[in-house]
Amino acid sequence: MQAASSIYVKDFEQGDDAERIRAAIQRALATGAERIVFEPRRYLLQSTVIIQTEGFAHDAGSSDEGSKASHIVILGAKKLTLQGAVDEFGEPATVLVGYNDGQIHDYLPSILWCEDCSDSTLRDIAFTREPEFASAGVVVYKDASNIVVEVFEGNPCTETMGAFCMNRFDPSTGNLIGESVTYGDGAGNLFVRTGESQLTLNSPMVAGKVEVGEHLSWHQGARTDFQTYFARCDRLSLLNIRTFNANGFAMLTENCRGISADRVVFRPDGNRLFTAPRDAWKLFKCSGNIDISRMVVEGVRMDGQNMHSNWLVMQSVLNPREAVFFCKYTPAPLVVGSDVELHDGERVIKVRIASWSHRGKGEHGNYYRIQFEQDLPEEAREGMLGAANCWEPDRYICRDSEFVNIAGAGHLVRCDHLYILNCTYRNTMNPGILLGAEMPIHSEGGHATDIVIKNCEFDNCGFFPRYEAAGCIGVKSAGFHGKFNRDILIVNNVMRNSRIGVHVIDGDEIYLIGNTFDSVEVPVLTDEEVNGRIYQMNHRIVE
Repeated sequence: MQAASSIYVKDFEQGDDAERIRAAIQRALATGAERIVFEPRRYLLQSTVIIQTEGFAHDAGSSDEGSKASHIVILGAKKLTLQGAVDEFGEPATVLVGYNDGQIHDYLPSILWCEDCSDSTLRDIAFTREPEFASAGVVVYKDASNIVVEVFEGNPCTETMGAFCMNRFDPSTGNLIGESVTYGDGAGNLFVRTGESQLTLNSPMVAGKVEVGEHLSWHQGARTDFQTYFARCDRLSLLNIRTFNANGFAMLTENCRGISADRVVFRPDGNRLFTAPRDAWKLFKCSGNIDISRMVVEGVRMDGQNMHSNWLVMQSVLNPREAVFFCKYTPAPLVVGSDVELHDGERVIKVRIASWSHRGKGEHGNYYRIQFEQDLPEEAREGMLGAANCWEPDRYICRDSEFVNIAGAGHLVRCDHLYILNCTYRNTMNPGILLGAEMPIHSEGGHATDIVIKNCEFDNCGFFPRYEAAGCIGVKSAGFHGKFNRDILIVNNVMRNSRIGVHVIDGDEIYLIGNTFDSVEVPVLTDEEVNGRIYQMNHRIVE
């Protein structure tokens, strides 16, 4: 078959839109074409394929299933571009619409699932669900046990709706306010339709947290599911991508080396208040250089961008240079010649991988046998933590980006070599930027070192603490207490309308230079017991 430089989805006529797109992908893979071209229209995706994958398990609430239903699957592609169209304003005019079965707290087919692709590009494409997985309205009545919500025009209003990941908004400003009303476990009961555009919820817990006149958003469910997924896709480019609505994590990039992204936007359309019940974009065990610009995240329950790997936990020492480690969740390859940082309290010892092998699965995780180029330290013992450098970015830069109405943190950072420049954080329930690892539940690491936060603006951030850290910027490793997050430069930022500016609990060698604190009650709050070294100069305090 003669290769063509581009394959056009419009040339395929068999089946629904999903089947036609899958046929175009198979033609491109068979012929070596480097571009699949979409029309400027909405593609309604109904049919699915089932693939075997280990991509499900990412946190304590994940399924152990080894297969996934997806509308569009791309496996093993090289130098392939999915090219959408744009409208007169430069916005994506190609919309991939994933099917929503309307089930309560259930998984849905992923719209796009990519594994083992290299030098791939996704550009000028939008993603959404239909019917939408989120709804919103205004509280018109409440008593001790019930609330009645008038649903905004264009939002779903069905006989029974879930009440998961519910949040409140100020009706005059549109700002997210207060702690989330419900989380992943919902409200216990479901909404019941009691009028053409009216829903009633019987829940004393919810009724005690909301007021008449407040705006509410809520979701049908809150599973750990991924609407778009990229695993082991090296040198991935994401250009002018838009997500209007998602049923779980809007996007996950897993174990990808090298990512460039420009104008990746997660924002609800119409008058829905929220985009997704989980994180917008999770970077999991991604490495190389990651360069993100002009990203927008608006309205997600949990974090705007969550970046971490998982701790290697030493199980046994086999000989002076070899040990077995356990790591939670999905398996990922290690890299010979890269370092593992072993943590003995606050002390870090680097050892280099000479060889490694996967030694099978354990309880919601995997075992690794690792041989090192040098002897393990005398302190090596069962339970010792290790952080694999090959599962963290060589360098992460995010610039000129915006995080608004986030019922979590804007940036959740559990890695090194991170530079956040000229970004805006507004109305984030947890700190706008939260630095530090987590151990007790998800075993997410490592700690945050070599961090620069410069020329950013924070407004109304961190009004509900996470891991005890609050404010515009928080530094805390959950499950640890000591000087773990180091070499942090916070310079020329503006922090407004927040109780705390910078809250340092588990930090050391932190430099605060030339920041402005405007209507901030406590500009810098530190933990006296940890007593890390914090240097401050040239602040501007505005009452």
